[in-house]
Amino acid sequence: MSELRADTLSLIDTATLWPQLHRLDTEAVAARGAGHLFVSSGLAATGLTRLPRIPRTSVLGVRGGLRYKGVVVARELAGGAGWEIVSTRLAQESDDPTLEALLVGAQKECTARGAHTLLVRYPEGSPHGGAFHRSGFTPHTLECLHTLPAAEGVDPTDKFRPATSRDRSGIFRLYCRVVPEHVRKREAATQQEWRSLLDSYECDQGFVAPGEDHPAIWIGGGEREGRILCDESARHLIQDALQLLGKLLDRGGVLVLPEYQPDIEREALELGCERLGTRLLCARRLAILNPLKEAQKVPVPGTVTY
Repeated sequence: MSELRADTLSLIDTATLWPQLHRLDTEAVAARGAGHLFVSSGLAATGLTRLPRIPRTSVLGVRGGLRYKGVVVARELAGGAGWEIVSTRLAQESDDPTLEALLVGAQKECTARGAHTLLVRYPEGSPHGGAFHRSGFTPHTLECLHTLPAAEGVDPTDKFRPATSRDRSGIFRLYCRVVPEHVRKREAATQQEWRSLLDSYECDQGFVAPGEDHPAIWIGGGEREGRILCDESARHLIQDALQLLGKLLDRGGVLVLPEYQPDIEREALELGCERLGTRLLCARRLAILNPLKEAQKVPVPGTVTY
């Protein structure tokens, strides 16, 4: 066991970290839109006002002398039940002891903040896979990244309507029907955990088929990624859903398809989408802290208290 330890960085430490970022040029986590939290955390540390709201974050670092050997950033997901590691940077290309110290430190910090689950995504075949496994992360889903199809003349209101808050329970039930049980147990066994998982998708727009009380298809699109959940009764809408995503993301993002949805991938390939790569999604279950109440003095009848 390595003696390295990751320490939570104070606001001052976080602010002074930025001049060293060019030395921390090895990213072990799959790059996603959440990487901007490094900058957001730095801006928050400066005390500037009128900044856009950012989720609660935690920054930890492993020091080697006056320099950092590695840093990790985790963010709180919606509902507070889950957190996600969004970035890990190392000073050396191969430094598993430092990476393990960062991952273990992030687990302890997120547990102390009330998290039940810690998510992380990293590229398939990564040389750092062993460090993730030794730190307690076990991959349970393979996410395939694809280009998006062209979407000329597609009207989003033609076959789909925007999802509302009343659709949340229905979309969760759709998730339970589509996703295999062994995957759901790892990433979102409850609706609260599903809320956190949905936040990790970074989809700020959602659509379902109109007129459905219990959606059979859900389309989610964000700044960089798009996703689809679809059960057997809505297979005929897959191509329309893919074209809608192509318009929402304007070919500037990627289509994310889990390995348990091969039918959607076949439709995507028929529309001219190309596979860009794959990444592994891991969920680490954390201990739930339930502190005991402090003991209180109880007077005993017949005794005198001084």
